[in-house]
Amino acid sequence: MMRRTRQRCQRGAVALEAAFCLPPLVLILILAADTAWISLLQHQVGHAARLASRYGITGQADAVPAGGALVPLCPGTAGDSARMNRIRAIIAAEAQGLLRLPDLCLGLGSYAGYQAIGRPEPLADINGNGRQDGAEAFTDINGNGRWDADQAVPTPGGGDQIAVYALRYTAHALVGLTPGLEGDIPIEARVVVRNEPF
Repeated sequence: MMRRTRQRCQRGAVALEAAFCLPPLVLILILAADTAWISLLQHQVGHAARLASRYGITGQADAVPAGGALVPLCPGTAGDSARMNRIRAIIAAEAQGLLRLPDLCLGLGSYAGYQAIGRPEPLADINGNGRQDGAEAFTDINGNGRWDADQAVPTPGGGDQIAVYALRYTAHALVGLTPGLEGDIPIEARVVVRNEPF
């Protein structure tokens, strides 16, 4: 009789210990899975941007194979050249299986030199507000007919120019129960390269 009571108490203690230990353990496993998933996506986005930039610096313009997918362009990026389409195809091929193409976009800009990255087009700022108003003169470096806060030309650029590849992805957590990793998670990878003289 005493032995049965002791066995029941031990079983009850094991169940109580499991009830206290299991939820934190499951939460730690979920946290690890979500963190590893986001890290994997960040790595893949960066890797795709580096592969595209390695091709882009050469100035080659290989044709895209028929039926090949192209990564969408981010707003403000233009280009339908064979070189640009090949860059987009390289990213799409690298993203297959892990990244969803509708959640991925390529932003591309070229500059005359490193010092021009992120700088506004030169401006005779009469009123000192930092932007072009009315009749204030400016130099249209990117040739789009208006003053821009960034003088990038939205192409992979020519020989000896600086190209900035920005790959943006909207990720979602694998499990979605990790605090801070709910909803859309923006991931961005930037690669800055100097094009070869071609």
